[in-house]
Amino acid sequence: MRAAVFDRPGQPIRIERLPDPEPGPGDVLVRVGRAGICGTDVAMTSESLITYGPGPFGHEFAGEVVDVGREVDRARIGELVACLPVTGCGGCPGCASGYALTCAAPRGGGAGFAELAVVPADGAIPLPRSLSPADGALVEPMACGLHALRMGRLRAGDRVLVLGAGSMALSAVHWARQLGAGRVVVASRSAHRRDVALAVGADAFHSSADDDPAELEPALGGPADVVAECVGKEGMVARAVELVGRGGTVVSMGMCMGGETVVPALCSFKEATLVFPLSYTVDEFVASARAFEAGQLGAELLVSDVIALEQLPGVMEQLRAGTRRALKVLVDPSA
Repeated sequence: MRAAVFDRPGQPIRIERLPDPEPGPGDVLVRVGRAGICGTDVAMTSESLITYGPGPFGHEFAGEVVDVGREVDRARIGELVACLPVTGCGGCPGCASGYALTCAAPRGGGAGFAELAVVPADGAIPLPRSLSPADGALVEPMACGLHALRMGRLRAGDRVLVLGAGSMALSAVHWARQLGAGRVVVASRSAHRRDVALAVGADAFHSSADDDPAELEPALGGPADVVAECVGKEGMVARAVELVGRGGTVVSMGMCMGGETVVPALCSFKEATLVFPLSYTVDEFVASARAFEAGQLGAELLVSDVIALEQLPGVMEQLRAGTRRALKVLVDPSA
C-alpha cells in the first residue's frame, strides 16, 4: 500500500510503499476513503515542543471495512466507518470514564494517510450509507468541539465568542448553537470564511480578533460568557482572557505549541476559568457522527480541498508556511 511517513522535524514527509497491513484477532482492516489534515498534523511534524513518532500518521479518517479479525463479530465487510485514532482497553478507570486517551493500555493509533489502516473493531464506528467518507473524516474534529464546550460548562443562553474561523472554530460554533447558546459571534481575520461561519450557526462575524471587548458586546448582547480560542497562535489565550466577561470561561482549543503569557491577576479579578481540552469521549464521537446523520452538518460546507496522497507533503508545507488558503483539506488515498 501507499502511505505517508514522517520521520522527524526538518525531514520531508515521504510517500512510501509499505506492506499491506493485516488485522489482528480483534481488528478490522479499513480502506481509507478520506483523511483530514488537522492543524495538529502541521504542528506535530514541525520543530515544536511535541512531535509525532516516526512512521505513518493521520488521525481524522473514515473508510470501508475490507477485512475483519477472527474474533470480530460486530463489524461487517463493506461497512462505512469513522475511525477513532485511539481505542481504550475497556477495563481501566480511564476507559470507565469513556476517555480513551487516559487509558492505561491504549490500542491503535492514527495512520489514516494511507490506502489501508488497521483499527480495533470497537474503534470503528459504523456510519449509515447516506453519509460519505468525507463526512466520516469530519466526525473526529467535530467531536473535539463538543467535548471542549462541555468542558467549558456552556449553559443555555450563554454568550459565546469564537476566536478563529478554521475547522475547530466551526465545530465550536456548531456545538454552541446545539447546546443552547444565546448568541454566537465569530472574530477572525479570515473574512472569506464569514459565510460558512454564519451557515454553521454564528449570529455575527467580526473580521478581526483584535476588537475591543466593548465593540463586540453589542453583537453578543453583553460580555462573553465563554470564549473559545481556536487560533493556536502565541498570545491568543491571553487575548481570550481579555475578552471574556467576569466569571466567564476561556476554552483553549487552538493547541498552541509555543509559549503563552497570561496575567494571573487579570484572571483573578475576572474570576475567569481556563480549560484546556484535548480530545473527546467515545460517546461524544458517536454524537458527532449522529449530527452528520441528522443532516446538521455536511462535508460540502466544511471541506475546501480534496487532494491525492502524493500531494500531501507539498500541501503540508504550504499550510506550515501559511501560503495555502484553505478551510478543511481532505486526502483521498485512492486518487
